[in-house]
Amino acid sequence: MGTIARSHTLTPQLWKSLRGKHVSRQGPATEPLLFLTQGVFHTVDIEGSVKLRIIRELNSAEALIAVYVEDSDEVLSATVAVGDARLYATPQDIVHQDGGYYSVILKIISYPDAEVIADIYLWELPPIAAPQSVESDLALYLPKGSTFYVSPSEEDIVMDRTFRVSEDRQVSVNIRTVEGRSYSKTVTEPEAIRCAAPGDYCVASGSNELSVVYGITTHPELPSSPILKHMPLPDVPRSRHDLGK
Repeated sequence: MGTIARSHTLTPQLWKSLRGKHVSRQGPATEPLLFLTQGVFHTVDIEGSVKLRIIRELNSAEALIAVYVEDSDEVLSATVAVGDARLYATPQDIVHQDGGYYSVILKIISYPDAEVIADIYLWELPPIAAPQSVESDLALYLPKGSTFYVSPSEEDIVMDRTFRVSEDRQVSVNIRTVEGRSYSKTVTEPEAIRCAAPGDYCVASGSNELSVVYGITTHPELPSSPILKHMPLPDVPRSRHDLGK
């Protein structure tokens, strides 16, 4: 059985055409890092939960997978076929392609004519500065990947949600949609964190770095005080050597 794996930039037209498509199960793979995505607990060599997996497409044939594990400075990496990387990509992954970072929004698997076809749909990561937006509580309730109705006959999907912290610890929570809409709501930091979910993004006060949220915890001495677990987006490795391998 052959394999075809492709990537696409998600557009409103593509989003509408994909709503009725069926998603099937994936076939087997051999590279262990293909199975390690955000939240998976890793126990070989390094023990800990995966904070982030980045898939960097080196060329049309190969991709470098980099897996970052909580409480470890070591990065797990492997070079695999681009087709395998796309086949096993998940919405928790970040893809580096054509010089830019993208998040995976959707993946569709099909099996026509004895071939496995994997299509992943990508979206550019959010900017550091907040975009113009409409004030709405929707930003608090709808994480990345959520679908919602703008009207009784029109549906939209959230592409990303970003928490931007100000100097006075107020947080602007912003979502962007595939139809180009943007909604935001400013709340206190504890209120914002209680709404957060893995896969969100955050920008600290005065920072020019975009971080990926991979979990929520509490302060050991203040169990009722939520804390975001997040990781700044790393520099793009060019090879396994760049990762210390």
